[in-house]
Order: sequence, then structure tokens, then C-alpha cells
Amino acid sequence: MSFKIALVGCGGMGRRHAHGYIELRKYFDIVSMAAVCDLHADVAATVADEIGDATGDRPDIYTDFDEMLATADLDGVAIVTSTPMHHIFAIKAMEAGLNVIIEKPMGLTLKACRLMRHASRSTGKVMAVAENYRRDPMNRLTRALIDAGAIGTPYFALDINVGSSDSAVMHSTVWRAKKEQAGGMPLDAGVHNADMLLYLLGRADSVFAETSTFEPNRILRPMSEVAPGLADMYNHRKEDGYSTGDMVEQTAVDSAFGVIRFSSGAIGQLMMTDSSHGQSLDVSTISGSGGTMYRPRSRSGESPRIVRNDGSEITGDALLDLVPDFQLDDITSTLWNGARRISSYDIDFRDIDSKILAYEYLDMVDAAESGGQPEVGPQEGMDALALAYALMESGVDGAPVSVEDVAEGRTSTFQDEIDYEMGI
Repeated sequence: MSFKIALVGCGGMGRRHAHGYIELRKYFDIVSMAAVCDLHADVAATVADEIGDATGDRPDIYTDFDEMLATADLDGVAIVTSTPMHHIFAIKAMEAGLNVIIEKPMGLTLKACRLMRHASRSTGKVMAVAENYRRDPMNRLTRALIDAGAIGTPYFALDINVGSSDSAVMHSTVWRAKKEQAGGMPLDAGVHNADMLLYLLGRADSVFAETSTFEPNRILRPMSEVAPGLADMYNHRKEDGYSTGDMVEQTAVDSAFGVIRFSSGAIGQLMMTDSSHGQSLDVSTISGSGGTMYRPRSRSGESPRIVRNDGSEITGDALLDLVPDFQLDDITSTLWNGARRISSYDIDFRDIDSKILAYEYLDMVDAAESGGQPEVGPQEGMDALALAYALMESGVDGAPVSVEDVAEGRTSTFQDEIDYEMGI
């Protein structure tokens, strides 16, 4: 019997989730998208029509979440709304007896996340977080190489993402410019980087950071200018109250420069800004006692690369010799056309995106049906968000902060205003 899911939020990321579901159905027939829900019926219809055309099963359309919970026959929901609604919808769904997969970041603040964690524990329902970078086969290989000691003992990591948005609103999405909606590149995008650092290097203890909003005046430009590779996935969405060309006040932090101390003793430098005009720098490395790992861009298909002290390099299939036991899990292998041991791949970005989303759905369903835990559940989702928010908290406090204290609410100065605005 199919596991029946509803897609909640049919904007750009919601449409990408729909394509992930369509990709899933090419290989597996254990999940069905029974409903889609969005405030805008025409936006929901666009996504429902695409699903129906591709699979032969058009989901029912809802514009009211509570009505959908009360009337639709469901086993789970995928929540792909703006961040402020994550905890509200997730808690309602779990209390209604449904399992949940939720887009990153897990919640608006760590307090919202703790409420979600409590709901998952008290109801016994799965709450999975759709954190996609770590599911990339090349990041799986990178993790295997580090675990196998291919670069020796990890000493430090550099994760530097410096570029320019040309004063545009991130992803042409106004909520991403607002502090009270968990916006800003270092937080909204930074949770990806945080999760990857934790995935590869383990638990983070403390963060010391400086942060700023250098460009409070942003322009709402069309997605075709801001992110042309994704534009056709976002051209159906609506931005209530704003039109292309409008000026938008950015209240969210746009630049964060932090130093992380990991429990292992390793140090990390995480730098993120979209206010670097005339200079772009993208560095993702981990250096250890036996060399440096150059991490590939997630969802690029590029191979990792190891450079030794003598200048010699190991990349491509030669990396596989260092991890003879490495192989992709059954689901990933199926989605990647049966591949088990690969050091690179050549697939269009949109297809990669869809395959990873398909994997995330199956991971949640497997946890729900087996009574186990998803790979990225409440703890992993909170850990990544706590590391990203630790940059903000340290920036406000002007001192190092404990990542655990941020996660558990003992350090929350930056978030207190957001929690107050949301009434939590």
C-alpha cells in the first residue's frame, strides 16, 4: 500500500519537491502524492498538473492546511513553506498523527525547533529534515575518505563562500531578506554549510564570529537574473505585497565570518557573504596530518581531490583505491542508475536535485514504516541550525558562544526578538 503524502507549499522549492517525487516514481511505487496545499490555488494547480501529467495521478488541491488535515487521507506531509510556518505546520501534522519531512532550516529559531522535537517525541511521529548536500554521492565519498584516514587526522577546515548578489534579494524571495523570518545568506544558506561541516568533522563545541548587514537596501529582481539555472522552477510563484523592481529592506545579516572549534580539536573557518562586489571566492577544504581534501561543489558531480605535502594529487577513480569498502546504499545506487562505486558523475543539475529529493522522501518513509530514525532528524536538524545561529549569537554578544547553549536556549539574544515576534 502506498504511503500517502501531501506537499505543503508549492512555490519554487515546492515545485522542486514535486519534481523529486516525479523522479522517485520512475524507480519506486511506494509513495503517492495525494494532495498539494498552497494559499494560492493557481500556484497549487501548476504543481498538481505537473505531477498528474508525469505520473498519471493528479493530487487533490487545498488552500487551507487545517482543512486538508481534517479531510485528506494522509500518512505524512512535506512542509516546503517559508521558514516561519515550519514549526506551526509540523506540530499540527504530528499531533494529527502524520509523519513529517520539512525543508531546511528545520525551524525559525532553536526555540521553534525544540517545540518540534518535543512534538515528535511525544507523538512518536517521524520528523525528517530535507538537508540535501550530505546525500550527494560525492559527499558520501568525501566522508568515507576522511573516515578511512585518507588525509590523516583532520586539523582544520576552510569553508569560504564570498560573492555578490548585486544588491538583489536572495532567490527573489522577500522573506529571505528578513531577520524575523530567518533570512540572510549566512543563516538560510549557511545551514547547508553547517550541516556539511558537522557531517564531515563531527560535533562543534564553540563559535566566535563577527557579523554585519552591509547592504540593508535590496532590489527584488526577477529570478531569471538572480538564479537563472532555477528560474523556470520559480516562475509560477507569487510574492505577496511586492513587485519586481521594488526596494526591500534587508533586516537579516548578510555577512558572517566565524571560527569554529570542533569536539575533535579541529578548527573550522566559515565565511559567508553576498555583499562582496568584484571578488568571488569559493573554498571548501579540510586539511589534515596527511594532506588536504578539496571538497567538490555539492550537486556538481565533480570528484573530490586530495593533495599531499609533496604536491602529488589523488582524484577520480584512484580515490576508490583508498576506500575499498565504500559503496552507495541501495536507494542511492538505484537513483544513480545502478552505480555502486563512483568517483564522479555527469548529470544535469536539475536531475541531481530531483534524485536527492527522491532519496529524502524514501528515507522519511522508511523511518516511518520501520519505526527507526531518518538520517537527518530533529537532532541533526537542530545541530546544523544551532551552528548557523551560533554565528549570529556570537556576532551580537561579541564573544565565543557554545553551540550546545544555542541549541538548548541558554544563549539566544539574537533569536529573542524573533521568538517574541512569533509569539513563542
